[in-house]
Amino acid sequence: PFAQRYGFGAQWKNKVTLTEVAGPDSPALKVSDQEAIWFYPVGPPYLATARDMLNIAIKWTEFVPKVHKEYPNLLAEMFAFCIAAAHLELPHQMIESLMVSNVHSPGEGWPFVDNIPASDACSFGSIPDHHRHPVPSVLHFCQRYIVGDKWFFGKRKMPTDFFTCESPLLEEPPIDVAEKYSFIASPGVKSERKEVKEKEIIRNAFCLCSGTMASNDASRFFKQHHCSPGNIDSMNFYGLFH
Repeated sequence: PFAQRYGFGAQWKNKVTLTEVAGPDSPALKVSDQEAIWFYPVGPPYLATARDMLNIAIKWTEFVPKVHKEYPNLLAEMFAFCIAAAHLELPHQMIESLMVSNVHSPGEGWPFVDNIPASDACSFGSIPDHHRHPVPSVLHFCQRYIVGDKWFFGKRKMPTDFFTCESPLLEEPPIDVAEKYSFIASPGVKSERKEVKEKEIIRNAFCLCSGTMASNDASRFFKQHHCSPGNIDSMNFYGLFH
């Protein structure tokens, strides 16, 4: 199998008691810490044959409750996948270009995004064109993305009623947002401007536009199929903090 490398190393085997999760005779117990780092700290997207993925899925769903019982935290379900793969003796070929998430993190597909000029960062985040600039297949929304002192996207601030007929859409940033700013300012009354390199602006703009446009596309689809007529006004996400 192939999968994106994630940055949790051997934690999947060291944060839980493997014998309690996979049993005293599990092959996962034979995996060394070095092998745990080389072959198993993976996350979406996953690529495998149907047979391998079915076998992993069966064990994955069996192990998830057990892992969560011992480690009731973020990443529990990902650790369970790693344990399932190790239990089945299916080491993964890890790839570092399938996903982006943290704009400051190595080991992700940022070199692809870095090749996009600032003028195209937002448009490619919104509608990728792999013929012009190949980009990673997955954007893992577990960070906050900020450009300037107006544009922001963060999943934990998404209004809980966003997918309702009454909720407005998110205000969409201008297509040239990465060219308009050379700084970021975290949302909040006391936030200060921080000058950053163009590369960081491009990365933030790419993710910001991707998250905003994808959310609005999903909301429009919902409104078209379930609302009459549905609210298509827009709200500025950054303004939620003030």
